[in-house]
Amino acid sequence: MEVNKTDNTKRLAKNTIYLYLRSIFCLIVSLYSSRLILQALGVDDYGINNAVAGFATMFTLVTGSLSSAISRFLTFEQGTGNYQRQKQIFSISLNLMIGFALLILLLAETIGVWFVQTKMTIPTGRETASLWAFRCAILTVMTGLIVSPFNSALLSHEKMDIYAIISVIEAILRLGLALFLTFGKYTVDRLILYSVIWAICTLSLQLFAISYTAIKYPECRFSLFFEKKLFLELFGYAGWNFVGNLSGTLSGQGVNMLINVFCGPAVNAARGLSYTVQNSIAMFVNNFTLALTPQITKAYAARDMDYVKYLTYRGSRFSFYIMFLFSLPVILEAHFVFSLWLGNVPEHTINFNRLALIACLMGLLYSLFANVQNASGKIRNYNLAMSLISLLQFPLAWFFLKLGFKPEVIYVICIATTVISFFAAHNIVKKTLGYSYTELMEEIYLPELKVVLCSTILPLLSVVFLPYGWWRFLITGSLCVLCTVPSILYLGCRQSEREYIFRILKNKLSLFFTVFSRNND
Repeated sequence: MEVNKTDNTKRLAKNTIYLYLRSIFCLIVSLYSSRLILQALGVDDYGINNAVAGFATMFTLVTGSLSSAISRFLTFEQGTGNYQRQKQIFSISLNLMIGFALLILLLAETIGVWFVQTKMTIPTGRETASLWAFRCAILTVMTGLIVSPFNSALLSHEKMDIYAIISVIEAILRLGLALFLTFGKYTVDRLILYSVIWAICTLSLQLFAISYTAIKYPECRFSLFFEKKLFLELFGYAGWNFVGNLSGTLSGQGVNMLINVFCGPAVNAARGLSYTVQNSIAMFVNNFTLALTPQITKAYAARDMDYVKYLTYRGSRFSFYIMFLFSLPVILEAHFVFSLWLGNVPEHTINFNRLALIACLMGLLYSLFANVQNASGKIRNYNLAMSLISLLQFPLAWFFLKLGFKPEVIYVICIATTVISFFAAHNIVKKTLGYSYTELMEEIYLPELKVVLCSTILPLLSVVFLPYGWWRFLITGSLCVLCTVPSILYLGCRQSEREYIFRILKNKLSLFFTVFSRNND
């Protein structure tokens, strides 16, 4: 068993490295691409694209829930080693997704087109371009549904290298499109051109993922299959995930629609830009949890609860540390970062970004525990509680925006509901995992609190007392790293974890110097 855990740890480390290399590359490319696209499209068209694309994703409420169910069931059967069951799950999942893709096409061309034309705030003369953007977004949503069982199979087999390669190619294609929009010569409307070309790029990447998975894994091939019991199991699990996805969509894209109605596309653009930075930083955390989740599910399938606890506690702490390390300098120097990135920063962008990063950090205090609940299959109470709390964001946002509050109020509401979700989540998950609040404080939250307090003081003093500019930005950024990294190692890690990190670094440095010396010889 210890050998298996060692192999799992090595595989986790390897997969995390693949995903982090992908993230570093994609982060740099994504930020530059977003700036070029904003300049090429303009604030209004950028906001329109953000709004209609968000509306398009609302059609995936049911199918998003089913995708989560597919991933969980495939990974669980990987843990049990039941190949035939994996094949059956994949077949019925692919058939269902094709059916749902056709249904979404029907709904989008009726209800969707009507909503875009009559209810959304679209500047005069941009109605045709907004419909093109909407239809291209629907096309990517439909193909995304069909490819989702293939992506779930890749994740269940922990093929993070392929996942990383696809993401890198996607980033390169987006950069190429951004450069073409900015410097190319053409007569076609830029928003229409951007939407069509990006839909083609996305479709090409999805076809690659389908081809690779079908060739690599024999169980991932199309076949007509239906089993009532399996169908009910998938939809029973997906049904409660649907409640969670509904609340997530209303609190995300639903609030985006409210911003469009009450504040206009320029504020949609500010929200989209702030989320670009937030998602770029969160990508580093998502890589870690993406590599960790299959192991949690497989360990639960093997009923190794001690290992599930070990993975969950350590994963929760390190995901918070990673997010905090990258978020702190951006929160403190948001004005400089956005001015450097965009030049002309849309109103509300900086406040949106700071509040969104704080909300994201608070969500990491409990989010990984959802993976344990998902692995158990007992998701009804958890998803119902989380959904009811999250659903509060939509009516509260409508109420306060209707009263004339500034759009920043939506993030204040998000932070408040996140605090409530924290207590509700642990009250449910502790019955599954069997832990106490004292254990959580010792294993997770006290180390995290020490890291936050010791890392923030000096950088904050730098921002308060030094004049705005390059020197303050460089000093603050350096202090963030110099304070946060030692705090994580000596206040946030156990001795065994610290020794493991030092050992990995030592081995990598030794390998580097060995290769370097050989090349010189």
